[in-house]
Amino acid sequence: MTDTAALARGLSAAITQAVRLHGAPLAEPVRRHALHVVADTVGVSIGGGRTPEMTRLRATQPPGGSATVLAPGAAPTTAEEAAFLNATAGSFLELDEGMRPTGHPGMHVVPAALAAAEVAHRSGAELLTAVVAGYEVAARLLTAFRLTPPTHPHGHLAGVGAAVAVALLLDEDPHAVAAIAATTPTVPVWNACYEGATARNTAMGLAAQNALRAVRLHRAGFRGSRESVGALFGQVTGQVVAADALDAELDPAEPAILRNYFKRHSACALTHGAIDAVLSLPEVPVEEISAVEVRTVANNLKLDRQAAPNDLSSRFSLPYAVAAALTRRASEISTFDYRPPVAELARRVRVTVDCELERQWPHHSPTQVVVHAGERLVATVDDPRGHHHDPLTADELRAKFLALTGEPGPQLWDRLLGLDREPDVITVLAPLRGA
Repeated sequence: MTDTAALARGLSAAITQAVRLHGAPLAEPVRRHALHVVADTVGVSIGGGRTPEMTRLRATQPPGGSATVLAPGAAPTTAEEAAFLNATAGSFLELDEGMRPTGHPGMHVVPAALAAAEVAHRSGAELLTAVVAGYEVAARLLTAFRLTPPTHPHGHLAGVGAAVAVALLLDEDPHAVAAIAATTPTVPVWNACYEGATARNTAMGLAAQNALRAVRLHRAGFRGSRESVGALFGQVTGQVVAADALDAELDPAEPAILRNYFKRHSACALTHGAIDAVLSLPEVPVEEISAVEVRTVANNLKLDRQAAPNDLSSRFSLPYAVAAALTRRASEISTFDYRPPVAELARRVRVTVDCELERQWPHHSPTQVVVHAGERLVATVDDPRGHHHDPLTADELRAKFLALTGEPGPQLWDRLLGLDREPDVITVLAPLRGA
């Protein structure tokens, strides 16, 4: 039986450790990396905000407020609504950063913290340290628990980290606010991704919104239960695998945010090793491909499925991602949109677990691809490009940002990279408001 009281104490320890990161100068490598996490998250949200669903959803947002919606020309709104819209938009393109194992703290923490910092007129430095602290709590929780399939990692554990960041920025008790967020999670399942149910994109939005709402509830006298985390994720939807991750001693020079990954491909991160392997191979005519083998780790088998005929489902199919890379020989957002000819090639892709590769997980995320096309072509990657073992350069991150943001991109990138020098966060996103 899971000791929920001990896990609650572990969560308290995690929050106490993370709070040490807030309000003190960050080590230069941490500062630089955290700025890139914030900028990348903002860029991905802007890119996702161009989808028809998000455009129509913004048209229904309530009027009034001072929090920025990450879409050029969009009217400001309330902090809760901005956090919801911005994190939801960030889920659409499957380009948001993440960590192993396994989750996406950035798109939970940054939109919530950004909205809180704007309405409270916090400095950029305060926002940045709150993001690093919230990320730390999220990463420790995602390491401590292994989710039981089909539980999906959006909407819950990282949302507790978002609540910590928000509480720090709004001068509230992070332990009390995190306990409320832990008591009221959103718990989605992978099936929605497979089917192509785009409502699943709201899970991160609901978690970011919930972080702001947890402060409202706390101020109104509501109380949360830190034992909810152990009960739900240690007994119902997961199991405890590394409880010591919660109260491990923090080295401020090595917080969890340094061990993230940035995404290059507009598809579930579990496909990225295979995509990189394919793109490293010489080009072969698709009609000559008789079979493709993907040898990978057991964690990736949840994507060993054929895509339903829609763009979300195709991004959660490992065979489809491999077929798309083989067909298009590039990685653009449209590469992974659903196309019947790609789906036909995907039926020739077979996925298996390789025991040698499995031993490297989760410290590495290796994949091998073998293409049979007259000759036998083989490529292996230890980690997808963008993983902290093979990081993207600042220039590569900027290029991704500019491709996602369009016209306001260059000015906005410069402002985000100078975020911690701004006395009021609200000035940083002025290019989106035409200011």
